[in-house]
Amino acid sequence: MDTITPFWLFLIAGVVLLSIELLVFQFTTFWLFFVGLGALCAATFAWVSGGAGYISTTAVFAVSSAAITALLYAPIKRWQDAPTAISDNNAVGQRVSVLERIAPGVGGKVSWSGSDWQAELIDGAVVALEPGQPAEVVSVEGIRLIVKPV
Repeated sequence: MDTITPFWLFLIAGVVLLSIELLVFQFTTFWLFFVGLGALCAATFAWVSGGAGYISTTAVFAVSSAAITALLYAPIKRWQDAPTAISDNNAVGQRVSVLERIAPGVGGKVSWSGSDWQAELIDGAVVALEPGQPAEVVSVEGIRLIVKPV
């Protein structure tokens, strides 16, 4: 069996990193996005050069990842932090069903819109929510719903 070439190594790494960023983290961290783009740049370099070794391809990977991060971090962060027309999406004010116990300081799970969501109680809440109880969404923080008892 032949050894893996720099082209295939960086192509596979780039696709895996971009897939994880988009499918798992849903573009919330975007660090894997930068490194994944750097890996694709390195794969492109290895393909175009026709026989670049690991040292030169890894150097291209490191430099391109750093350059992409320097160029894209600020614009993507601004875009991510920009207010949207639908603040906190349409979950706010909706009733959800508690799936796992949610206590003060201890998160649990709720069901909303056909999906299971991580949830926490609103600050100051002292009553735990048990499975099967209804709750109301008061805000959304990332991919967590902040709820209060109904």
